[in-house]
Amino acid sequence: MGKIKRILLQCLGNTARSPVAEYLARYYANKKGANLTFESAGFINAFSYMQPESQEYLNAKGINHSDFHPQIINRKLLEKQDLIITMEVSHAQKIRDNYSGIVDIDKKTFTLREFNGETDELNIIDPYYANTTTYKKVLRIIDENIEKMINKIIQINQLKS
Repeated sequence: MGKIKRILLQCLGNTARSPVAEYLARYYANKKGANLTFESAGFINAFSYMQPESQEYLNAKGINHSDFHPQIINRKLLEKQDLIITMEVSHAQKIRDNYSGIVDIDKKTFTLREFNGETDELNIIDPYYANTTTYKKVLRIIDENIEKMINKIIQINQLKS
């Protein structure tokens, strides 16, 4: 893997997990002075907006997300990424299987936890149908893992300089 500049964060519907991951990633990258570009996408067009609980989480951290628009994964979007981060193992596998013609797709697609070096629980559950307590817990897990991801990307990029 070369220098990482463009990162896609992906979940099922691009309205709960991946939007939060995208805006947290922007926040942490900016805070650490890392010049990185983030987008998020889903496999399906679930809603035309970010889930209210996800919006509230970002609002509580003072993170502006007013320019958010969900998008669906496609070949062009995947091809321009240096790193593709999914929320679930099945999502990473689906991308690898459905877009096997993309150069290095298997080498640049990971779950968030997998990229951070975890080996046990690699999935981050979809909080959409969960109660408020579980939803908030999932968002905190994403937050913690996104900050770790940014630190790892900075390290990787320093080694490639």
